[in-house]
Amino acid sequence: MEYALKQLLLADTSIANLVGTRINWVKSQQGAASPRIVLYRVSGVRDMHMQGPSGLVSSRVQVDCLGLTYDSAKSVARAVEARLSGFKGTRGAVRFDGCFLDNERDDDSYSDTPDKLFRTSLDFILWHKEA
Repeated sequence: MEYALKQLLLADTSIANLVGTRINWVKSQQGAASPRIVLYRVSGVRDMHMQGPSGLVSSRVQVDCLGLTYDSAKSVARAVEARLSGFKGTRGAVRFDGCFLDNERDDDSYSDTPDKLFRTSLDFILWHKEA
């Protein structure tokens, strides 16, 4: 799912126009160009039925949109929301049955770092299964 989600975001021209290829899982290098996106898989619950696992997974993914200004972080967040909210489809070997925005928050906790970044975090619930 991780690779497929990153590729889904990279393929979107609105997102690419803002961040280029600066989308990473878990960590972003301090001093890297901004705006950029950092992805975190917060949880992954595997669906079960009476015969065992169905193969369907519900993952919570936090999408941190980082920018040198509040407006740039927010612009990236809006582009990500437009791409993922309500998305259904297959990307590579992964079928996304539904992507739902669950939470959004802003903070400037990164503003104390040398990068002085603003962050808008989006939490998505992604229902997915190997295609």
